[in-house]
Amino acid sequence: MRIIVKESEGKNIRLLLPTGMVLNRLTAGLISKALVERAKMDLSTGQMMRLMRELKRFKRKHPDWVLVEVQSSDGDYVKIKL
Repeated sequence: MRIIVKESEGKNIRLLLPTGMVLNRLTAGLISKALVERAKMDLSTGQMMRLMRELKRFKRKHPDWVLVEVQSSDGDYVKIKL
């Protein structure tokens, strides 16, 4: 997973994270707990694990797929690739 953030003032951030480190059982538990508490969504850890498993499978078939790409009016840019 690659996360690229470019600010209009010239500060850039590039994060290269292994997909296995981001999409695992621990993060699935943390995300599902946060969604239940803050967003009042009824999402179990098992359902989140299933979603993450599908994201990993999709990444194998489609490498370098852009998950999010946003550019603001003042020149800031964010791109997240699987």
